[in-house]
Order: sequence, then structure tokens, then C-alpha cells
Amino acid sequence: MPSRTPPPTVRINIPTVNIGDTWTPTPLRKQRLGTRLVRLYLPCLLIFSLVVNIYFFTRPTPLALPGALESTRAPAGRPQRQHDEVDYRQLTDLVLVPGHGVYMGDGSPLHEANWFLLNEQRGEVGAFMAHVGKAIEIIKEHDSALLLFSGGKTRLDAGAHSEAQGYWAAADKMGWLTSDVYRRVLTEEFARDSYENVLFSIARFHEITGNYPDRITIVGFDFKRERFMDLHRHALRYPKIRFNYVGINPPGNIATLAQSERHNAYDLFAKDLYGCSAQLKQKRLDRNPFMMTHGYAKSCPEIALFFDYCPANPTAVYDGDLPWLS
Repeated sequence: MPSRTPPPTVRINIPTVNIGDTWTPTPLRKQRLGTRLVRLYLPCLLIFSLVVNIYFFTRPTPLALPGALESTRAPAGRPQRQHDEVDYRQLTDLVLVPGHGVYMGDGSPLHEANWFLLNEQRGEVGAFMAHVGKAIEIIKEHDSALLLFSGGKTRLDAGAHSEAQGYWAAADKMGWLTSDVYRRVLTEEFARDSYENVLFSIARFHEITGNYPDRITIVGFDFKRERFMDLHRHALRYPKIRFNYVGINPPGNIATLAQSERHNAYDLFAKDLYGCSAQLKQKRLDRNPFMMTHGYAKSCPEIALFFDYCPANPTAVYDGDLPWLS
């Protein structure tokens, strides 16, 4: 029997393992990585936190927009203002109240604290309101009359409030703008002196009605009557029979007021009917701090030349055609 050949020997190479190297703790490597990450990111987090805190404590107080927007909504059930409809083309008479101080719109218009006033106007608020009330009485009695409060944004410290807007707001605050007159009480908001009160209100009347007034009634201080009746009416060549003045003086020393009126206004316009001299022109510039410009020359082409009329002879009266003379 043949002998059996033994199977070939199979050698398996088992690598020598250094146990110390194999068991270098893996958790320790992870711990080192985490330490590096902490060292890297912790300063960033601290800086970010510092910035957030600085912003939080120094940021401006945010506007309460939701509340502000909510306050603009009319309360439920608030009644609508009632007023009579007006055909402006049928109005023929102009009632004019020249503005003086500026009612700021808050509080009672009977209290001086609620007006912007010059020092020399202290004590005159009652007279201002008497002018307003009398003018409203007049248009209540005449359905064909339009009342204009006239006066621009003449005082820088009063802000963008015009004298005319203030008078309208004062009348409304008093409850005088009832339904029968509400649509017939409007404003002229560019005049800077008494001559412009008259001329610009005539132009504004034309803008509203399409016509020039048949009659004009001015309600103002009685000690200023001659300036309007003798000088401004004369400069505009408005017929005296159709030009009326209702005078209401403030309390106090009227003689002193009349003397100041003569020196600071009447005498100046007597020598310069259209206010072209340096002194009167500078007053107009000073009373226009918001640089307002009217558009009456465009809306009233028939009297466009009047708005810049400055004759070589300052007392010469304009001799061109005028619509209230035709």
C-alpha cells in the first residue's frame, strides 16, 4: 500500500501586535479635539454675546407702530360730520379774516398757551376769536357768502402751521363750523401781509368759485381799518361801495396800538402801495421761513400782472383792466 503523502503545511502570518500602541485611548484623542474646538469657538461666542448685549442695551426705543396705526382708525359708530352741499359757482360775496397768531390745534383756542404769539400779541387772543365768530355770524346770514381765513406759515418756531389753518381749527374746536356753514369756510394760506391778505383772498375766491367777488367784507382790528379801506382797497381799485370793514379791537390801550399801526404799517404802505420797497419786501421774506410759493398767477390769469406789480412811482395805481370793474 503506497504511503500517504502528508498535506503541505500552511503558514499564517500573524502580525505582531504591540498592545501598548493599540490601546492608545481613542476617547483621549476626541477629548483633545473637543478642547481645541472650545478654544477656537468660545472667544467667538463671547464676542457675539457682547455685541448682542451692547445692541440690546443701546438700541433706540422702537416706534409702537401697531398702536399708532390703530389710533388712526375711527371708533366704531363714530358719526360722520354733517354738512350742507354747496354750489360754489353761486357764491358772490367774500368774507375775509386776516390771520395774526397761530393756534396750534390742542386745547381751548380761548387760552393763550395754545397759540404761538409774538410778545406784542399777548392779550389779543380774545379779539382773534371775536373776529372768527363775527365772520361766521355774517355767512350764516348770507347764503351766498364764502369765508376765507387768510395767512401763511409765517413763523418758523410755530412749525408748518399756517395762520389760516389755525383759525379754521379754532373755529372747529369751538363747534362753530355747523352743517350750514362748514363747506363755506375755507383757507388762503400764502399771504404774508395785509395787502396780500386782500389780493390773495380775491384770487383764492376765484379758484374756488370761478368768479371774482361782487362784495368784500373784512373782519379785523378796528385800528387797522384805514389801512384796508384807504390803501389796500385803493391799490386794488375795488369800488368803495362794495368794500366793507367790520372792526373789533382787543382790550387795552388802543391809542398805543393805533400809533404803532400808523408808524409800522400805514405810513409804509402809504408811500409804497404794493409793498415793493426794501422794508416791506424784507418783511415778506422774513414771514416766509418755509419758502412757500403760491400759484395764483396761473389760476387767475386775468390779474396775473398784479402779483409782481412794482411801478417806478411807488404810489402809482395799477391802470390795467380788472375783472371786478367790468
